[in-house]
Amino acid sequence: MKYTENYQVMAHDAEPKGIMRFGGYLKYMQETANHQLRDQEQSYYDLFNSGYAFVLTRFKMKVLEPLNRYDKFESISWYCPSKGVMFQRCYEIRKEGRVCAQANSVWALVGINDGKLIKVEDYNTLNYTAEEALAPVNDLRFRIPQDAELILAGEKTVMYSEVDVNMHMNNRFYPDVICDYIPDIKNLTVTEMSISFVSEAHLGCTLKVYRSDVCSDGYMYFKTMNGDKVNVEARAKF
Repeated sequence: MKYTENYQVMAHDAEPKGIMRFGGYLKYMQETANHQLRDQEQSYYDLFNSGYAFVLTRFKMKVLEPLNRYDKFESISWYCPSKGVMFQRCYEIRKEGRVCAQANSVWALVGINDGKLIKVEDYNTLNYTAEEALAPVNDLRFRIPQDAELILAGEKTVMYSEVDVNMHMNNRFYPDVICDYIPDIKNLTVTEMSISFVSEAHLGCTLKVYRSDVCSDGYMYFKTMNGDKVNVEARAKF
């Protein structure tokens, strides 16, 4: 079952050139998914208090038509057929009936205390039916190619304003971090981004951000490191 909420692009959601920041789409998409859990299932926070949490593992989003400040839009989210320990969820953002952005994501349901992965079959999703996914799970997978020479672009400390109830950086901030390290970003528009989440970034940790030039496949690649652990790998297209 698809779940819809209505929003408006706020002034602080917009880049200086007036279009919504890439991370803004993810913010509204995730808020809509949280509302569906709250209204039709067990809310994310009730789930957390019972000892479990959904953890984003992979995410891919395309912006087909940028939204401008004060645009009114619909954010749509739905649970997709899932199996094993991979929970698939998709999203669309529509303005006046036109699809402006689409995203596909894969989540893991994890026991907070023991780190155990919960299988799809062991989680109750009976209160809403699964709808067809925008793309298969395999479409979210990517590898940093050999010709992507990653250089250290800078460091990022995780601040209190960026952490969620798990005390690690909320997923919605990662596109902003990546955009902050794109050269000449003020003259570019990000139209696609994929992120693979490998490990968490807790409050106070300092991430090293590595970046490539635009590679032969048209993507710029990124990797963030938390000490000797990979935090995320990502790619962006303009």
